[in-house]
Formats: sequence, structure tokens, C-alpha cells
Amino acid sequence: MKGIKLILILIILLTSMFLTACWDSVEINKREYLFAVGIDKEGDKLKFTSEIPKIIEGSEEERIVNTTENKSFADFYNVSYLHSEKAISDRLMQVIVLGEELAKDGDTVKKIFDEIQRSPQMNRRVKICIAKGRAEDIINTEIPANPLVGRFLSDMLVKLKRESYQEIYTFDEAILHLGQRGNAMIPVVEINEESLKIEKAAVMKEYELVGFLETDELESVMLLLDPANANLRNINIEIDGITMAIGAVNVSMTDKINLKNEKLTVDYYITLYCYIDSFIIGNNSLEDSNFLNKIKDESIKIISERTTSTIDKLKSTYKTDLLRIKEKLYKYHKKDYEKIMNKYDEVFEKASINVHYNMEILSVGLVK
Repeated sequence: MKGIKLILILIILLTSMFLTACWDSVEINKREYLFAVGIDKEGDKLKFTSEIPKIIEGSEEERIVNTTENKSFADFYNVSYLHSEKAISDRLMQVIVLGEELAKDGDTVKKIFDEIQRSPQMNRRVKICIAKGRAEDIINTEIPANPLVGRFLSDMLVKLKRESYQEIYTFDEAILHLGQRGNAMIPVVEINEESLKIEKAAVMKEYELVGFLETDELESVMLLLDPANANLRNINIEIDGITMAIGAVNVSMTDKINLKNEKLTVDYYITLYCYIDSFIIGNNSLEDSNFLNKIKDESIKIISERTTSTIDKLKSTYKTDLLRIKEKLYKYHKKDYEKIMNKYDEVFEKASINVHYNMEILSVGLVK
């Protein structure tokens, strides 16, 4: 009797072990992890350029770059699976780069975004950017200090987001902005000598690339969107033959929005709290209040011209409300907004949008 009980216990234990085993698991050395994928449009097909780090075969700094033509993401996975003895995984994917020509095709962008959403394993926080030129060239770039393009771009995008140079860097954020607002600013990656750089933003409207914001223009938009966290570069000016740099340590802003019939008026009032970041040792001009007023006037002139030019570009060229004025209208002037909601782009294009700058110089030196 005891023998029978012992046999039953052994059977139960063995059964439990077999039932909990991961029969469909794949050993790490039998997988290839996609780290970065660039997508370009080639006629009626898509060209996928993928980066796979060699995390088992020697140094982790080594990588494999493959290029295939496919009709979709699903087709890309199937072809990749057939061309390798290993299982293809996108769980560790860091970056997706869309080629410039592809990004101009709204229908294709929608299709790609839909496939990313449907992927059961892809990380929805995968970072996304648009290539100035071809995505294939971005992925193929050899960066001596950081051989893995996926890791390099991922680290750069995180830094730019953290320091408020860029607003969007993940797929989730991009599709949220495009779905809810109809537009988005997506980081632009370019080849820079032996490396890559991200200084501009792509203006996306209804999932279609309509243009780019240069570095100064992007800075102006970020200032109006989030003045408290805006990361302003120094304002370089020349007064009485003296070249100097003015840095902002803090920014405050209020705005006034008025919609009457179809006439939209928006006024931003911004105060920059600044310091003198570069001057000349031994020069006492900074002790003169008239000289300080010249500094303020010239600095405000430069930044005002830059901001006005950017707003005109958004209104007239791109016809895209990246300033999110529409959201404030809906929130605070809902009844008036509902009257023009179906032709908001026309109203925005004709809107009077003005930015009024004021500057306070908090410090003229290290101890003053």
C-alpha cells in the first residue's frame, strides 16, 4: 500500500513539472533581437533596414544590418524568419526610423502605425523619429564611439526629451498626438559627419509630413507650449561693438485668447529672467543702466523676430496649430469654438497671434 502511494506521489510530481515547462520557449542564443528598424518607401513596397546586435557571438558592440523589401511589417517578420535559423524578436526594439519620402505618404504612415499597434510583443514605448533623407542611411551609419545606432538614438532621444528640447519621442506619444490633435512634432535624425544628430522636428499633420521646424523654430514653439521647462539657448547680440551672450534662467508666461465670430486673437505675454553669460573682463559698461536697456531691447528684438517668423510659418505654410490654441478654445470658449470647429484651419490661418516679450536681467556677473 505504501508502495502504491509513493508511486502516485512521484507521478503527480512529474506531471506537475511537465505541465509547468515552457515548451514554446526559445533560448536567448536562438533569437535575433531587432534593436532598430528603418523603413523607406520603394515604389509600392517598403524597404526595411534592421539592426541586430550580436549579444551572444562575441562583443555586444558588434551588429548585423539587413535590408529587405516587403509589403508590410508582418511580411518583413515572415521573410526575416525564413532567412535566419533564429527566431526574430522585436521585444528589445529601441527605435523606428521613418524615411522622409515615406513620411510624406499619410496612408502608408497610417498603415505602419496600425501594424505597430497590433503587434502583440512590440514595446509601445519604442522611440520613433523621421530621417532627413533615407532611413536606410541612418541605420547604416557607423558611429565609432557607439556602434549600435539603436542604442545611440535611444539615449539621445531620452536626453532631448528630459531637457525639453523635443516633445515627443515614443510611438505611444506620437499616435496620441496625431489621433487626438491631428498633428505632432516628431524628432528628425540626420547624418552628421561620422555620427548622427537630432536638432529639428518634423511637422506631421493627419499622419503626413508637411515640413520641418529648424532648431530656432522648434525652440520658439517649445517656449510657447511649456515656458516653465523651456530650454532656451543663449541669445547672442552685439552692442556698441561688444559681443555678448544672454542666458535665461527662468520664464513666466500668461496668454489671452479671444474668439469673436470667426476672428481669433491670441496674445502671449512672456517675461525672460536672464543673466549675462559672456562679456569682457574690465569693461564697466554693465554698470550703466542705459547700456543694460540696450541689451534688453536688442535681445527682445532678436527673439521676437524669430518667434513671429515661426508663427507665420505654422499659420501660412503648414496651416497646423502646433501651439494647441484649439484645445484652449474648446476648454474655455467651447460655445464659440463649436461654431467654427469645422473650419478651424481657416480661422487659425487668419488668426492674429502676437508674442509680447519682457526681459529682466537678474545678474550681470558672477557676483553681481
